[in-house]
Amino acid sequence: MSAPPAFFVPAATSENQEQVFGEFAKWCSVSPPSIDKRIYSIVFGHDSEIWTATVGETLHGERTRTSSVRGKRIERTIHVSDPALVLAIFPGSPFQVVTNHNIAGSAGSRWANPFLAGQPKSVTYFDCKQ
Repeated sequence: MSAPPAFFVPAATSENQEQVFGEFAKWCSVSPPSIDKRIYSIVFGHDSEIWTATVGETLHGERTRTSSVRGKRIERTIHVSDPALVLAIFPGSPFQVVTNHNIAGSAGSRWANPFLAGQPKSVTYFDCKQ
């Protein structure tokens, strides 16, 4: 992943992004984190899959499948994705991810909105120095 950008909220303007972010936090029953603790991306496990949720991008991940072919174990990686666009990620126990599913039409996502992401394997914060 390249260097994280400065904080933004997809589809919000620079004038209303703090208000929109605050509304997402309220929806998740959390307080908005300070600017230096705002999360850009997380990697988390779900149903034997490893998913990445990055603000401004759709959800994507991978799973590994093992099979036997002529007595040999073969592992292959299968890429998985979901059309939901990530709008905000909030820390906590568990972390919560807000997407556009059922906000701006139906993204056809398999995930609830917001959804619980457990404790991520990695967390990337927005660049607060820009």
